[in-house]
Amino acid sequence: MISTGSMAPGLLGFHKQVQCPQCHYLFAFGVSFDESVDPDTLSAADSDVSDAFATCPNCGQVNIDVSAVPQNHGDQLLVHKHVFDLRRPERWERVVFRNPASPGESYVKRVVGLPAETLRIVDGDLYVGGEIARKSYENQCDMRIPVFDVRFVPSAADWELPWQMTGSWKFADGSLTTENEKFGEKDNSDNNSQTESHSGSEDSWLSFHNWRWFGGDFPVEVPLAAKDAIPDWNAFLTRFDRIPVSWAARVEYDRTAQVLRCDGVMPPEMQRDLISNAQSPIFQNAVYRLAAMSHLAPATDRYGYNAMVSSPEYPVRDLFLKAELAWQVTPQAVQVNIPVRNEVFELHLDVSDGTAVLVSDSTRQAVRTGRFAVADSMDSATSYRLTLEVSNFDLRVLVAIDGMQPFEPVDVPATVEQALAFEESPAAVESLANSDRHSRDVAAQQNRLAIGVSGAVRIENLQLFRDVYYTPGRRKHAVESDFTVPENCYFVHGDNSPVSFDSRSWDDPCVPHRLLVGKPFVVHLPSTPGRIRVGGRELPIRIPDFSRMRYIR
Repeated sequence: MISTGSMAPGLLGFHKQVQCPQCHYLFAFGVSFDESVDPDTLSAADSDVSDAFATCPNCGQVNIDVSAVPQNHGDQLLVHKHVFDLRRPERWERVVFRNPASPGESYVKRVVGLPAETLRIVDGDLYVGGEIARKSYENQCDMRIPVFDVRFVPSAADWELPWQMTGSWKFADGSLTTENEKFGEKDNSDNNSQTESHSGSEDSWLSFHNWRWFGGDFPVEVPLAAKDAIPDWNAFLTRFDRIPVSWAARVEYDRTAQVLRCDGVMPPEMQRDLISNAQSPIFQNAVYRLAAMSHLAPATDRYGYNAMVSSPEYPVRDLFLKAELAWQVTPQAVQVNIPVRNEVFELHLDVSDGTAVLVSDSTRQAVRTGRFAVADSMDSATSYRLTLEVSNFDLRVLVAIDGMQPFEPVDVPATVEQALAFEESPAAVESLANSDRHSRDVAAQQNRLAIGVSGAVRIENLQLFRDVYYTPGRRKHAVESDFTVPENCYFVHGDNSPVSFDSRSWDDPCVPHRLLVGKPFVVHLPSTPGRIRVGGRELPIRIPDFSRMRYIR
């Protein structure tokens, strides 16, 4: 049985199953963590989560009261004990092993480093032998972590969809539809510039922009001259003692840089207070712009599972888009823009003949061509559909249609020297020193992820995922310098990197082959808590949760 959440959300430790009251998304909220988490950083003790509050990883709703939610046991695994007697583990494979520091304990982690390999973690990615370690399509599907599912949206009036719609898209009942029938006609709305920036032809686009409802610790700032700021800012400081510190402390005026700054999303109460009490229209306008900008942030490595744990958020560039498209009349074009670093790759699909072409935006040359299955004939009363998946994980452009890849992935060259040189370049140092600029740079790259269509199309399932982002941990191994894995040993990580005590942080970083127990292959007895009354006494029981039973790849 798994006790902690180091492999969440794929494998769960002791947790609570929480349904968001706003978007009704079901997620796991962790209540038990390993040695990676300092108990002083928990918002409630591990043994008492009665005062804990969850955050929805889908819509971002905060302060979800989970005090009345019963606690679930962790996943129980069936383990094939002889697999690794016959072969070696592969990279990205889950393994069960004896804890090198305490062989009586069994852990489950994912193998990332193999014997004799030299490893380095830079900006959340793993480099092996100086080259970035890339995941196959199957590995990506296994490791991807949900960011947003359009089928689960809040009904709150002040919530916004994290997809910018241009053209004739309509959103209702968890689906996006367009009845656009003319290829290349310009939309007369205010979004013309956005439409043209993607293609110059298609006029119905969905562009990702990570609109955040609450929270976060990313800095956002707007310029504001001291002469326009000081009178109202001083008045705000005078009122500070009468204002809730929980949100008043999130804003500051930097007199040297002459910017008004906010950490995370500006609470509506703060915005109302600053605007209603300000005398200067310029100050009021700056607050209004700051509040609007504070909702737009890059997708980060936050986990709803970890809401009890205080940890920094890291922007994540690696995204995975999944869209189920349906139509009755064959659309004239389907295109997806996939950003990788400063380049954009355009995927063009001709669903009439099953042709897929990947074009480099910088050279305007096709870098891959392939084919995918299409219907031989179509009844006018029946919708044809396909599932489209694209990703830029590990600087790899990967495409799958109905689970099959029409062509080989495109790998953008990436060495550890390049990654370190970029981190140490003047532009990167300036960007990282100015966290607001760094967040905006990552968000701008993410915003170039887009899907466009020409024709009458329905997207019935639009989901966005991210890659695992390997945080520095305690920086003992493979973070500050290269680390070479000894012979017959393995370097292992948890998928829930911020709360995983693993090879990055252990004093003895590697797992010897002799301590491998085997390969987990079934979650066989997940359960939910229940109670039964016997002879006037109420006793706790475990009720099987068949919905969580599954094979593990």
